[in-house]
Amino acid sequence: MTEQEKATKFAELAPPLREGEMEAINALFPAYMFRRRKTGELWTTCCREHITVGNGYGKQDLRRAMWEPHQREPKNRWDERTKPSMNCPLCGKPVIVKELRYTGRRENLSYYKRALVLQWYKGALWARAYDCSKHYTAGYDLAGEPVCKLVGVYRFRPGMVEETTRPWYGDIPFRSIVTQDGPLTKGKWNIHSPFAANAEYGVGYDVIGLDEVQESPLRYCCREEFDVPQYCLLEFLTACCFYPRQIEMLFKAGMGDVVQDLVRWGVKHAVVIDWNNENPAKIFGLNRQELKIFLKTNRDIEILELHKRLKGRVSITVCADWMGMGLDIRRTFQQAKKWGLAPERLIRYLAGNVGCVRYGGMSEALRIWEDYTTAAEATGYPLHRENILLPKDLGKAHDEAASKHRAILQRQRDQAEQQYRKAELDRLAQANAAYDERREKLDRKYGFELDGLLIRAPISGAEVLDEGRALKHCVGGYAERHVQGKTTILFMRRAAKPDEPWLTIEMNGDKLIQIHGYRNEGIHTMEGRFAPDPREVYREFLDTWLDWLKKGSKRDKQGRPKLPGKKKEAA
Repeated sequence: MTEQEKATKFAELAPPLREGEMEAINALFPAYMFRRRKTGELWTTCCREHITVGNGYGKQDLRRAMWEPHQREPKNRWDERTKPSMNCPLCGKPVIVKELRYTGRRENLSYYKRALVLQWYKGALWARAYDCSKHYTAGYDLAGEPVCKLVGVYRFRPGMVEETTRPWYGDIPFRSIVTQDGPLTKGKWNIHSPFAANAEYGVGYDVIGLDEVQESPLRYCCREEFDVPQYCLLEFLTACCFYPRQIEMLFKAGMGDVVQDLVRWGVKHAVVIDWNNENPAKIFGLNRQELKIFLKTNRDIEILELHKRLKGRVSITVCADWMGMGLDIRRTFQQAKKWGLAPERLIRYLAGNVGCVRYGGMSEALRIWEDYTTAAEATGYPLHRENILLPKDLGKAHDEAASKHRAILQRQRDQAEQQYRKAELDRLAQANAAYDERREKLDRKYGFELDGLLIRAPISGAEVLDEGRALKHCVGGYAERHVQGKTTILFMRRAAKPDEPWLTIEMNGDKLIQIHGYRNEGIHTMEGRFAPDPREVYREFLDTWLDWLKKGSKRDKQGRPKLPGKKKEAA
């Protein structure tokens, strides 16, 4: 027998849907009351009735049903749903009234749901997953049952869980049987939901028949405190088949979050919990007195984890106090191991600094201590001495070490910048040999002076670098490209101070790409510009210059720009 045949036979063993279960699935969908006033017909989807009302309409509820206004569907059905306007005259459930002559093809009324149906059947708890839909277009009975496709079958027995699933789309048969025949070992259950691919239907599924669990051996696991999300129910029932007594005890102890960690993430907290032991005291590895003390705390599993990691050298009450201060167990133990400290020694030291105003909790104190050790190690502090590693005044020591560390980093940055500048100048020096000829051409084409302002080309790539540093903008990154002729950088100066950085221009032929001064006039500040846009301030000068460029950069015999319409040319 093939795997597919075994899976199909296993799915056939599952109990069929009972009448009450079909009614429960139907109740998941919006309840409509369709009406054709002309013929006096009524269709109800809640109780699935189709009746014809006489001319006298009989009961008052029936008369109201025939004259209740038609309810339109909202444009955005994801954010807003149509609300019922009356109760069904046959069963009393709230319904949405639809007049058939106003509903068109009714394609927008199609609805999809996912349902998990539980049933105690032949000595096992069965779960059947259905992909359900209701349609009201032509060819479907307005008062018919939902269309339910079986997409998953699960059988839960103590020590054994079996599953077979298939895709929700198409007519694909069940493929194979997946089993969970032992406790959780790899952090992930073999059993999974069949709805993983149905993202468009939502996250979870609706559970029907949860009370059937009370008929099974798992009934003690599902207490009133059961708050595992329904979309994890299959994994929860799987866990109950292997750890029923342990889960019952954890719920009774008010530690449902530990159960959720086991079910959702496969986290067993094995440092604290012995899942192979069913004794309430021994499951946590505590004696009766310690267990009483723990139950008086907020019952956080990390309290026991800290107690176990410290091998009982610190009482549970003290561990609870430390966890209340926001202790990060894993990070703290990593730092203690790194510096060769006893974990409780480091934790007590951090707890002593929590009272300072600048620390919000033990995790914040640990962060500041980590910053201090990083800076102190880089500065050369003798951290092998405990009074240096654990300073009496952590805040003062942190500030001093951080200040020295910043000074070292600043020197390293200055050295790196000098090396970068030297390398940049070396590259530019090689390119400058061929740049002199290009610079003369740039001056002939772009060189311009008028009304106390001038435009000139950079003397070298190094001058472009200096321009970027002086004006604190990014033109320095264009230096090599300018020297190589890949772009054109020009300087705009006051004629009285031609060598003082002022405004920088990038050109593409005769087109001005950008012009900026100090810090780009504050374009990137939160407050906005702290200087006006040069394009607006010097519009007349720039327009005259650009117009002269477009007309061929003509000059007189003395090399001065020839400006048409100007009686007096620039000096």
